[in-house]
Formats: sequence, C-alpha cells, structure tokens
Amino acid sequence: MPKVVKLKLEPLTQESFAPYGQAIASVEEARPVVVKGGLKSKEFTVEAGDNRRSYFNYHTDAGQAYYPSRHGPIVFMVGRIGAPPPSPEELRAFHSDGSTGICFYSGVWHAVPIPLERDELIKSVRGDQDFATHNVDFDYGKEMGLVFEPDLADIPW
Repeated sequence: MPKVVKLKLEPLTQESFAPYGQAIASVEEARPVVVKGGLKSKEFTVEAGDNRRSYFNYHTDAGQAYYPSRHGPIVFMVGRIGAPPPSPEELRAFHSDGSTGICFYSGVWHAVPIPLERDELIKSVRGDQDFATHNVDFDYGKEMGLVFEPDLADIPW
C-alpha cells in the first residue's frame, strides 16, 4: 500500500504559477513553447472521484496546456523543470474554480488534472511529436511507494 502524501493546495494565479508557465482563461490563448515540431489539440475526459496521483511526466518537444471546458473546480499538480524527477517536496498543487487552466513550459513535471466535483472534459494543446519518444515519466508509487493527494481542507466550498 503506497504512502499518501498530501500536497498543500494553492490558488492558481499568474504569480503563483509563473515558475511553471501561465494561468489561462481559455485554451485559445494557450501557446505552449515548442522545442521541436508543432502543436496538436485534443480533448479527453477525466473522471472525478480519484484525487490521488503517482504517475508524473514531462515532454521534451513542447509545453502543454490543460483547460477544464466544463468549468468545474479542478486541481493541477506540477513539479520543477527537467530531470531527475522532483523530490516529493518539490511537487505543488494548484486549485482552480474551473474558470482558469494552465499552460506549462516544456520540461515541467505534471500529472493528469484532478476534477473535484464531476467528470471534466479537458481541452489540451501539446507537442505533435511521437509521445513515446518525447515523454519522460516517473511513477512515484512504483519507485518510491508514494501517492500524492491535494489537501482539500482549505477549499472554500
């Protein structure tokens, strides 16, 4: 059984997210930095209910944007740029009321967003290069016996 590590929840603002990229008000304003190739858009659904993440990754070809198109409250977990994987203390959790998404730099460690109230349709813009070739991943559960969960105690519901 992995050990649960609670991450302090921070409000998602331009200032707080600046080391990782920018807070965005729409996916149309997302312009991830491209290192190689171009960008592609896609949408995917993330189910609500599982607030834990152990798998993090980053992309070497471009940054990426996540935007919650159903505008439900959501948490984005990120870590610093580049290898090796961030220590647990370097991971951060940002809360959005659903009106704001993120556009992070190439090399920023991140997990799949966590919708808090209902399933969320995530609009994403990321590099168009081969995912397997331009993706670096790390599973804290397998490698360190850890799983991360945002501390939801301070959210004003």
